Amino acid sequence: MKEPVNVIKEALLTEKATMLSSNLNQYVFSVYPSASRTNIKNSIEKMFGVSVLKVNTLTQKPKAKRDRMRRNQKGYSALEKKAIITLKAGDSIDLA
Repeated sequence: MKEPVNVIKEALLTEKATMLSSNLNQYVFSVYPSASRTNIKNSIEKMFGVSVLKVNTLTQKPKAKRDRMRRNQKGYSALEKKAIITLKAGDSIDLA
């Protein structure tokens, strides 16, 4: 099993993420691209002491961008993987 530090990068606090946490008891985390669903589930349960019902993951592909500092050469944004965690009713995570 991987350590939680090597799986989860940070919690994402956007408008959509706060709406999910207040309405559906779901939390959004940025994770490393090599993390699997079981690694994410075990890490969240170990870090916050909650029970996880479901883990949904999505990978955002890098976008092609023009880098004006390098004579307008083509560059790419970073690959990002997100995990949406659904918790058991009654459990919550204090991210503030």
